[in-house]
Parts: sequence; structure tokens; C-alpha cells
Amino acid sequence: MSDGYIVYMFLDGELVRTDHLICMAHARVKLTIDEIRRERQGPETEAIVEDIPERLRSLQEDASSRSDYMQKGLNYLEKFWGGLFLYRKDGSYPLSNNLAERSIRPFITKRKISIHFDSDAEAEMSAVYQSVISTVKLQKKSVGDFFGRFFRGVVTGEKDYLSLMPAAI
Repeated sequence: MSDGYIVYMFLDGELVRTDHLICMAHARVKLTIDEIRRERQGPETEAIVEDIPERLRSLQEDASSRSDYMQKGLNYLEKFWGGLFLYRKDGSYPLSNNLAERSIRPFITKRKISIHFDSDAEAEMSAVYQSVISTVKLQKKSVGDFFGRFFRGVVTGEKDYLSLMPAAI
């Protein structure tokens, strides 16, 4: 998937059995906020949104032929119906929460990993490790360089442990 940048477009005819998807969000940014709002609130969009509840009810009635995933999706639609189409109210409202999801992904991954430790000591060791990595990154230094230097120092008998700290790199 790309934004239609010419370099990516060049590859379209070169790659066999490849579908080149174009990002819909890039089409959206070509419009003004007022244009987006008018389209979101226009009669065609309104007609589509008004038809969805009937289709939703029809799909839910025939739950036997649906997978659990499809049923969960339908239930989500029903449960959050009131908020799902609020993006139509204002042209500047985003269609998704991708930005927020991407910003919290590292924390969620760490949380999921931390439930799989056999002991408190292992969880604590992981917390220290993640803290050191975060500190190195905040200093805009290479994590690989830091650990390489740190372990070389430990193996060669370095006694000045402060010189092995991330800030000392």
C-alpha cells in the first residue's frame, strides 16, 4: 500500500502478481475540512447510514452461518452505533484512532509480555532491561552499541560500572 508516490507507481508493471493498494486517507487530505463535512453529511451518505441498521439486524438474525469473529464485529457495531458515525459531524474528525493506537503499542506489548514471567524476579529483570533500553533511546544513542560496550566491559573485567552506563556511551 502506498500514497501514490511516483516511485511506487513505477513498480506497478514490474512486480508479478502484486496488487498495489492506494491509501484512502491520502485521498481525504486532498479535500478541505468543509468539503469533507459536506460529503459526510450529504444525502447520499445519510441514505447509506440509514440502511445499515436494517442490514445489521438481518445479519444478526442469521447468526448460525456467521463465524465468531463476524458475530463479534456485528455486536460491536450494535453496541457502539451511537458513536460510530459521529465522525460525520465535523470534517476534521478522524475516521480511526490509528494515531493513538500506534503511540501506545510499545506499552501494550510490554504489558502483554510481562504476564508470562515465572517469577517476580524475572518480571523485575525485564523491567530493568526495558528501562535501560528506554534510557538509551531517550539519549538518542544506539541500543546495540550500548549493549555491545556493556557486555564487552563485563567480560573483560571492567570494574568502573558507571562507565558502562548509557549516559557514558
